[in-house]
Amino acid sequence: MTVTVPDVIARYYQLAGGPDIDAFVACFTDDAIVADEDRTYQGPAAIRAWRERTAAEFDYNAIPETVEEEAGGNLVVTTLLTGTFPGSPVRLRHRFTLRDGLIGALDIRP
Repeated sequence: MTVTVPDVIARYYQLAGGPDIDAFVACFTDDAIVADEDRTYQGPAAIRAWRERTAAEFDYNAIPETVEEEAGGNLVVTTLLTGTFPGSPVRLRHRFTLRDGLIGALDIRP
């Protein structure tokens, strides 16, 4: 299924499982917050470390399946993740808060 999302979210998914970590981090604002697996990462250095750790541990693909807009403008994308991690495949909800054309906050939950 093809899902239509803003450009920065499309870039996030294109880069999520790939090697270009600089381009991945560039999808986020300088003060962005990412919440994933009961941890919080704020700012470019922390988001880079989160992505580098994930890339070192697992190979995976993230495929957006559906998108819903919440009150306040947040976008919730149901995502199919497949890869070399325990429990693969899994569907996760990615809640994106956009600001100035970039990701200002991302909350990832089952």
